[in-house]
Amino acid sequence: VNGIWIRQAVKERITSEIYIHTGLSIFFTLLVLELTLGIRESWMHLEIFWLAVIGWILYIPSAYLVVASIHALKHKGRPETADPTATTTFIDTCVYSVVSQPMTLGMAIWSIALILVFQSILAVILGMVSIFCFWMSARKEAEYNIRKFGDKYKEYIRKVPVWNIFKGIRK
Repeated sequence: VNGIWIRQAVKERITSEIYIHTGLSIFFTLLVLELTLGIRESWMHLEIFWLAVIGWILYIPSAYLVVASIHALKHKGRPETADPTATTTFIDTCVYSVVSQPMTLGMAIWSIALILVFQSILAVILGMVSIFCFWMSARKEAEYNIRKFGDKYKEYIRKVPVWNIFKGIRK
């Protein structure tokens, strides 16, 4: 499915979509490999308990950020298609009042959680590449949204951090 989205993004030259769908592909590849071959001990895992616990705990904020952003996009963004990210309205409320790119932040935190839970070289490599893709997607999405929403979005990103949730909460 992600291959279809990547092909569409390349065709439409939407760089942020290319990065996010590449990141998602790598993220799910990591998850599938670890849950199929990794649990059969096909490669070494460190199995440091407290790191795994931190990873499991990180699933909570990451899932919240992803689900809350999809919910806000779907219900406040007025998408004209089934794709909730294809918004027609600018959103600066809900989770978008704290960080401007909550979905990519959530996926990056989720990638960190997978690295900590699985603790393998494969998890570190694929996790870091997916985090990079999510970060690049967030940066390119900001550029795309400036073209789409203009000065209103420029003012918004001056006030709301891209990923720094602590700064976003303090403001």
